[in-house]
Amino acid sequence: MKWIEESQLKEFQVNSITKKQMLYLSRLETKHNNDKFYKKKRSKRDIYDNYKKRLIRKEYRMLTDEELSRLHHAMNELKNRMIDNITLWDLHILIHYPDSAPGAHWGPAFLPWHREFLRQFENALQNIDNKVTLPYWDSTLDHGLPNPSDSIIWTEKFFGNGNGYVKTGPFKDWTTNVFMPLSDLKIKKLYRYTGGKDNDRLLSPNDVDWILNRDHYSNLTFCHDRTFESMHGLSHVWVGGFMQLKQSRRERENQYAENTCGDLHLPNAQMKPFSLTNINGMSNDYTDYYYTYQNVKHCSPTDPVCHDSPYYWCDRQIWRCKSKIQLGGSCNNLEGQDSCYTSMCINGICQYISMKEKEIQKREDIPSNVVWAKSLLLDNNNKPITHPFAHINNIDEYNTFNITSYVEEKIKNLEYNGIIYLALPKPSSGLPITITFQARDQYGRYCQSYCINDTTQIYNVCEPKIILKIRKDFEAANIAYTHSFMSRNYLDVDLSSHPSILRINPPYIIFSCNSKVVDGQELYSTVKNMMQFSKPLDDYVWFRVELILSYDSPFNLEELMVKVIDKDDSYYQWQEKINKVRSPIDTNIIFVKAPNPYINGKKIILRILILYEGQIVNCIAKCSKLNEPRKKSCSEEVVLHYIPFLGDENIFTSNDDILNLIGWKMVGHPSKWDYKLPYLSLTC
Repeated sequence: MKWIEESQLKEFQVNSITKKQMLYLSRLETKHNNDKFYKKKRSKRDIYDNYKKRLIRKEYRMLTDEELSRLHHAMNELKNRMIDNITLWDLHILIHYPDSAPGAHWGPAFLPWHREFLRQFENALQNIDNKVTLPYWDSTLDHGLPNPSDSIIWTEKFFGNGNGYVKTGPFKDWTTNVFMPLSDLKIKKLYRYTGGKDNDRLLSPNDVDWILNRDHYSNLTFCHDRTFESMHGLSHVWVGGFMQLKQSRRERENQYAENTCGDLHLPNAQMKPFSLTNINGMSNDYTDYYYTYQNVKHCSPTDPVCHDSPYYWCDRQIWRCKSKIQLGGSCNNLEGQDSCYTSMCINGICQYISMKEKEIQKREDIPSNVVWAKSLLLDNNNKPITHPFAHINNIDEYNTFNITSYVEEKIKNLEYNGIIYLALPKPSSGLPITITFQARDQYGRYCQSYCINDTTQIYNVCEPKIILKIRKDFEAANIAYTHSFMSRNYLDVDLSSHPSILRINPPYIIFSCNSKVVDGQELYSTVKNMMQFSKPLDDYVWFRVELILSYDSPFNLEELMVKVIDKDDSYYQWQEKINKVRSPIDTNIIFVKAPNPYINGKKIILRILILYEGQIVNCIAKCSKLNEPRKKSCSEEVVLHYIPFLGDENIFTSNDDILNLIGWKMVGHPSKWDYKLPYLSLTC
């Protein structure tokens, strides 16, 4: 084990494997049965007696509920138990790295090294629970499904979700000791993107046939043919994130590649970091004394049932067992076959005949002492989910706040399909609040969170968690929120621009219920295109004028009226009492009515007059076209235009519902909201 001591283990911030760690690993090495391991002096009777004691390695989905529970408990114990500065699980991961195992890949030692590695890992599990056996994953059962990412294996029962951060199943929220490779994001939690790239695929039955048709061990080694180790990598790449039947017993132990790709792969070279040699890993002792495999028994025309597991189904077109598909997964072209787990294939989706079977009791009351933020749920096709059972649980770090938010069934002004309002605990001065989200679609499937990157303005996969503060700092999420239930539909809305460029911004955090990870740029573009303002097409529009009474003004606002004259249309004259058109939010703002430039197809030149008892009041007019801090003297005329920036006043609307909020840009954290002043200001 001296070689391990010399390793540079920068990722784990240690300089060497400790003595305790070396002792732990050495005790897991395959034991020598009275030297039989090397000298092969064993009788048929001896082998037969051991056959009955061997562990049986099953396909993961063959395990019973009790076996699954024991396995997952043992794995989590490995992840939680520390040996010096590292968990037992991570120590096993460490010795698989090239620094520790330079001969583990790209040569004939690949198979024997991994054979010993898995046996040691199985020993580690058995040290925790001697009834646990290491299962295997037969990915050919998932290959050929309409979407392998929808396999039952990517559910809470087995691996957990495969679409981003692992938040369900036995391995949820596992941390890692290194950042995720090949990622622009600094991710140090268990993370997957199953089938995230179109060219990625799982091992197929044809791949297995190719392997079984090799007639010599050397034909499976990287120097002779790179295909086999590349096949081994298929599942690694597909998930993402972080021996020959034709051989005789004698051939298995003696057949080795002549071209060894380097000294590290020589048959008698040390199987670093273990004390064994590479040829030892070819020994029959592994399957004579320690374990055997239970193969998947496929269905046939005479026996059209997959007996090994309730999580398999028989594909009668090719007479092979395949993995069942999870609720909500794609079963396209599989109608009439038993491909869905606890559901039926209806219109290409695994679903219940009636969703009432899983009906959720929705709360209709409006919670108090909360703030509101917008979010969105998207399906496999990046379309908004509008089903009323889709929901998000909002939970604070102490679990004292736990509210479920549902998709809005009836959308109102400035809302869009799939919108969901997050009820969040109201932040108090100076104290951060951490909120975790648990988003599920109508089938109960986990939905991965995506947050807007403030710099690139695209969505990145993020943890379903935000920190809420009154003031925006590096720690607080840049999420728009409001205390007003009635105003929450205006969040993420920019009403400070010309109607032709007004927009509803995508929410800070959204949730994709796709079983795969989605491209962030594509996601942002899709969401942004959903949220379009329509141009004002009514006959008339409203815009703002600032009206201020000087400190020595003889007038009372209740006595004044405003009059609007269209300089190109003598028939248009509108007037109203000031009190009736004052903003309830800012009493210095009045709203005036004018012909719609979109309808007229030209600029509208307006004169704004203040009247007292029918007489024009002499007011001082000042203007600020580009929102300059200091207004300049001007006339009381205002030009509206249907083309941005060709008019004086760019902000106008025909929508009475948003009248009080025009000029506001309510995008991002409330402390960053901005207000654009009206073009014309009158002081009387």
